[in-house]
Amino acid sequence: MGEDPEDQIAVLQSRVRERLEQLRPIQPGSEQYGPATEAVIQAATELINYEERLPVLLDQAPRRLSLLFVRWSGVVTAAIGVSLGVAAVAGWSSRWWLLLVIPVIAAAVILLWMPVHPPRGRHLELRPGALSVAIGALIALI
Repeated sequence: MGEDPEDQIAVLQSRVRERLEQLRPIQPGSEQYGPATEAVIQAATELINYEERLPVLLDQAPRRLSLLFVRWSGVVTAAIGVSLGVAAVAGWSSRWWLLLVIPVIAAAVILLWMPVHPPRGRHLELRPGALSVAIGALIALI
């Protein structure tokens, strides 16, 4: 996002006020009235467009956090799946653990490749599931 939304709104509002102050002394019908009116409309349009985008801009950071939740849950799950597989192949645990490796690795692949909803989407709903998968894989390791 980079810029504070309140600061950006204040800048855009001041731009509308400036253009309006420039328009007020101009007599309607004069040569300068059309361009001055157009400048007010343009400044107001910029403000309205920014305010319409504001919910998406404010949801970008939480969406990034949701993406991190999902991807890191996938990484943890994959690491646990690989660990279980290595332990079973090396003989450190029963070979039956190899059966558990398949669903654990499948869950990891899903978490690593699944699309995360865009800002203002349902990305928050993915966090508990991703965390549950990682915790479930961790429990399997213990």
